Amino acid sequence: MKRDLTYNNQNISIPSNLNLVLAIGSISILLILFYVTAHTDSWGLKILCAVIFSYTGNTTFSLLHEAVHSNFHHNRKLNYLFGNICAAMFPTAFSFQKRCHLNHHRNNRTQYELFEMYDDKDNKLVKNITLYGVLTGIYWAVPFIGSMWLLINPKSLLNSNFSGKDNYEVGRMGGASMLRSFDKLSPREILRMRFEVLFTLIFQVTLFMVLDLSWTAYFLCYSFFAVTWSALQYADHAYSVRDIRNGAWNLRVHPITKAFFLNYHDHLAHHQHPNVPWIHLPKFVVPGVHRPKFLDIYLKMWRGLVKLDQEEPTPIDSELDNLIERENFSN
Repeated sequence: MKRDLTYNNQNISIPSNLNLVLAIGSISILLILFYVTAHTDSWGLKILCAVIFSYTGNTTFSLLHEAVHSNFHHNRKLNYLFGNICAAMFPTAFSFQKRCHLNHHRNNRTQYELFEMYDDKDNKLVKNITLYGVLTGIYWAVPFIGSMWLLINPKSLLNSNFSGKDNYEVGRMGGASMLRSFDKLSPREILRMRFEVLFTLIFQVTLFMVLDLSWTAYFLCYSFFAVTWSALQYADHAYSVRDIRNGAWNLRVHPITKAFFLNYHDHLAHHQHPNVPWIHLPKFVVPGVHRPKFLDIYLKMWRGLVKLDQEEPTPIDSELDNLIERENFSN
């Protein structure tokens, strides 16, 4: 498919070379931080490395996010290759992450992705576990656990309560949204996902052995990353309007933070225009639209669940559905 470099009269060309430099650079920094954390006796230095790891890890994740939307590189093979490498650093599996994330775009602010609100049908204990699991970083482990489950027994995963089968309350933890239509995937697609999970496992084990990591260093770095990653994943949606396309925020943060996250905080613009690469998102932030501070939304979530007071969003329209799947590869 020939790349269309314009959209809404704006240039949206993929910054392929810049993305390659950022991917190689961010992953190299992560590996150095892992090594230093594991081989220093100074806890002050360990903590400093873990903090830097948490921000740099979000750069790598943002590049994985670009690859998921076919916006990392104009070459399909390089997009797939670096998508898998960035996914392995998370760790998750590329095609599994892609299918779950695109399902998120299709189910945004529906009852299966409304983690800060509850209604009378909900199990409030389950809802609280979900909300505070997001805030404390536990949510970070979900993609890894899901991908491991897929590797070991895909049929069991797709028929589990977490996929919404026979259990509305557990499905509301997010699995019913992310795993939607997985049962319609071909055996070949599922097999590819499982091979990618295996690649991630081999990558992580190799990383651990070659860098001579300790479990303390490993979990320290990933725990700091988990908290920063997990908090943003929902702060950019919490308390927004219940609309599949418009249910997100363009959050205000420090420019340095925004740079590390590759404009990820312009999340409303991303949901409105999922085909637009990260570098062009600021062009699609509509002036005058309310932009809350990240910290305000984040602290509000810590105050606990709020009662649902909005109607279910209308189903996704065909124009947005096509943009979600759009690919801009030239070869």
